[in-house]
Amino acid sequence: MEDAVEQSNSLEPIYPIGVVAKMLDVSEHTIRLYEREGLILTWKTEAGHRRFSDNDVEKLKCIRRMITEKGLNLEGIKRLCSMIPCWGINEDCTPEIYKNCDAFEQVGLPCWALENKPDICSAEECYQCEVYQTYFDCKNIKELVHSKTYLRKLFQNSASS
Repeated sequence: MEDAVEQSNSLEPIYPIGVVAKMLDVSEHTIRLYEREGLILTWKTEAGHRRFSDNDVEKLKCIRRMITEKGLNLEGIKRLCSMIPCWGINEDCTPEIYKNCDAFEQVGLPCWALENKPDICSAEECYQCEVYQTYFDCKNIKELVHSKTYLRKLFQNSASS
């Protein structure tokens, strides 16, 4: 029960962009750039003001570490995130669905930043999606990218059976 409360608190968008920028020692423009590039999703108030959750702040810290410590640029980070195997994580994604999904074949944008989404994804708000909320973090992204090849083979074998 405590984990559920902690998880819901970490997803609550409470921080305005100025506070997040100060927390990360970056400009507000930099955070907006990450949003425009499809690296993060933001929740907006009715007045259009961006709000960020603890989870969002962790994602932004991860992006900053990839840039400052690992030497990746934004294009490299987008490509890396595009390799998160959303089609293998979403249990409702069948071979018929994922073979027609841009996230399965394209490398360049993470699934949450693609315009052409299958019905099982377009019905769900990407900000709330398990793939975006759970699987995009610096701790397990490498493991997920490595598993993409395994999952692709697994799905291709099941489709040909």
